[in-house]
Amino acid sequence: MITIIHSISYTITHDPQIPAVLKSSYVWFTVDILAALKQNDLVGLTCIFITTVYSIISWGIMAYKFLYLRLARHQTRLFLERVMSGKGSLAHAYTLAGQYPDSPLSQVLRDAYTELEVENWFQDEKALSIDARMSMAKETVEHVLEVTVVNEIRRLESGLPFLVSTYNICPLVGLFGTVWGILGAFQVVSREGSAAIGSLAPGVSTALLTTVAGLIAAIPAVIAYNHFLNIVQELVRRMDQFGNEVANIMQKNVLKRCSRG
Repeated sequence: MITIIHSISYTITHDPQIPAVLKSSYVWFTVDILAALKQNDLVGLTCIFITTVYSIISWGIMAYKFLYLRLARHQTRLFLERVMSGKGSLAHAYTLAGQYPDSPLSQVLRDAYTELEVENWFQDEKALSIDARMSMAKETVEHVLEVTVVNEIRRLESGLPFLVSTYNICPLVGLFGTVWGILGAFQVVSREGSAAIGSLAPGVSTALLTTVAGLIAAIPAVIAYNHFLNIVQELVRRMDQFGNEVANIMQKNVLKRCSRG
């Protein structure tokens, strides 16, 4: 890849038929990052180090969230397809939910069904009337679903706050390095009067390289955050709809059992 880039750059630079304006646009191929780093002072290197750490961590989070959210969406789709084409009973849906642990919808069903069956509250409160049991069922199921949805949202959004920090903090760190580098360049001018370009290079290098480092860290983070947030919001909408359906089915189930009892 590097050989191809150098070949293209050489051809464009030395081909007399290519306009000089186009040739000048390829000067960026000759940027020496190591030389630019050597010209930075301690503050500039610190800014670059901070943005690099943020960038590495954010890329790790992006890779993990991409795989996890992709799996969550895939398992949610399969879970809904099997539930809709299944026997139509809560017990069968509960059994299917265990096969899709990464789907937030399956966790909603498992927690609600566990509250219904394991706690056995609708049978223990036989002294209550059917209306009282239905009211109790509604409040209990809604509370369980609310807690489960909040926990699932927290799990889906894990890692996203760091991406927010990356695209908020890194440009500011880069801006700080930019101001610091320009300040150093102006001090050289004030100290030497009419300073040569070479003496301004360290300050200008610090200003530009810290800005680039901040943008390189922030731009992928904000793109990834917006993408992941859309996926999370889609799954949350599905959880809310599915939770309402589960609550209605469970209340009807309780009504049938209470009527038989």
